[in-house]
Amino acid sequence: MNMTTRQTRKYEKVVDAIKDSITRGELAYGDPLPPERQMIDDLGVSRSSLREAFSVLELLGLIESVPGKGRFVRHPQAFTGEHGSVALEGSAVLELMESRRILDPAIAGEAARKALPADVARIRRILSLTRTDLDERGHRAQSDYDFHLALAEATHNFIFVNIVRMEFNLIMATHEQIYGLLHDKKAFVNEHEALFDAILNHDAEGARKASALHIERIYKTLLGAIAMQ
Repeated sequence: MNMTTRQTRKYEKVVDAIKDSITRGELAYGDPLPPERQMIDDLGVSRSSLREAFSVLELLGLIESVPGKGRFVRHPQAFTGEHGSVALEGSAVLELMESRRILDPAIAGEAARKALPADVARIRRILSLTRTDLDERGHRAQSDYDFHLALAEATHNFIFVNIVRMEFNLIMATHEQIYGLLHDKKAFVNEHEALFDAILNHDAEGARKASALHIERIYKTLLGAIAMQ
């Protein structure tokens, strides 16, 4: 796992702390969240990590921001499954993937055009680690995050990097749900390798096509699985 990924995952400490407080009944529907300064001190995170966590919690529907008043618990009943996991509505999952159908190919094309040798080496290392434990959902989700974040970083465009972080913050918060519906692990690896080959060859059009095929398969798989549910 690269250093950038470890830094961007600090928001999870905040997400987990708030989820735990709701699960234990310390925070109930309509309760305000603690002041930002208190949470920063108690959890040892930065203000940017705290704001990132708030964005994820709002997307999950667990909190809401009221202008001029603060942030409040919205739907503690949204917790389902073990360990206080949160399930997204199927429509929200599909909307997330629909955005990736547009954005991911553009990011891949730019990565192929602008990737430096260090970027290529980083993506190669991530691919090598990806193959080690494909049966474990958490590992597969983390590898997916690392891979797509490395592609975004290879564009050397901070907007693309932040887009991928925003996408995967939500995906990682619900990874058991999403990756539980994605069973074709061989396709997952093969498609990432095809994307890497295009970037290695600085083939922007090939990278766009490989990315489009990858996300389209995922979208259709999730669409079918959600429809069956």
